[in-house]
Amino acid sequence: MDLPEQLHNLVSELGDSLVKALSEDDHCRDLAFQIQAKGYGLMLILEASPLGQRTPGSEDTEEAEPSQSFSEDDRRLMHSFKIKMD
Repeated sequence: MDLPEQLHNLVSELGDSLVKALSEDDHCRDLAFQIQAKGYGLMLILEASPLGQRTPGSEDTEEAEPSQSFSEDDRRLMHSFKIKMD
């Protein structure tokens, strides 16, 4: 999906800010080093998609709901960044 240039710039700026914040957090930096020491690389991927986007096969009369299936690990990670999962 092609993003409008302004949205692309915002997502890019958010990605840069997140990487900077993660690199300045001692615990996150230590975890990243531990993962890399085990031979794995890390990549942060951000995706911007329209809210309420319809899923394939959904009926026109149904309200589309964003998919939110987070694992317990996802929830712990978000909590460590002080991100609330409502």
